[in-house]
Amino acid sequence: MKKLLLYASLINLAVAVVHIVIGEMAVVAPLLASDAPDLVQATLHAAWHMISVVLLLSSFALFRASREDGVDPDAGALPTYIGVQYIALALVFVVASVVYGQAFIQILMLLPIGILAFRAGRLARKP
Repeated sequence: MKKLLLYASLINLAVAVVHIVIGEMAVVAPLLASDAPDLVQATLHAAWHMISVVLLLSSFALFRASREDGVDPDAGALPTYIGVQYIALALVFVVASVVYGQAFIQILMLLPIGILAFRAGRLARKP
């Protein structure tokens, strides 16, 4: 369980860095340079970095959970929640892929984190 959480946290941190650095240049900058109204641009920029916060905080939470001694009977609750959240986020991109007819790499970035965290959370609940 601890190794799964450590792997999930490290992959998640890498995804966070890619999201913040490359995403800002490749996705956010062109949006901010568009003719969209200021409120739309500000909202998209804020929403982008709300996800940045989720990525960074969940990286920390998964890493912290990987360091726990495992005596807490609820130790698997947070990793399970993060796992479900990331699987759901990946599914958003699956739907977007179908609707817009193009593949989104976010599926490949988010789904492994979700699966690892969910699996670790479930293992933590076994006696």
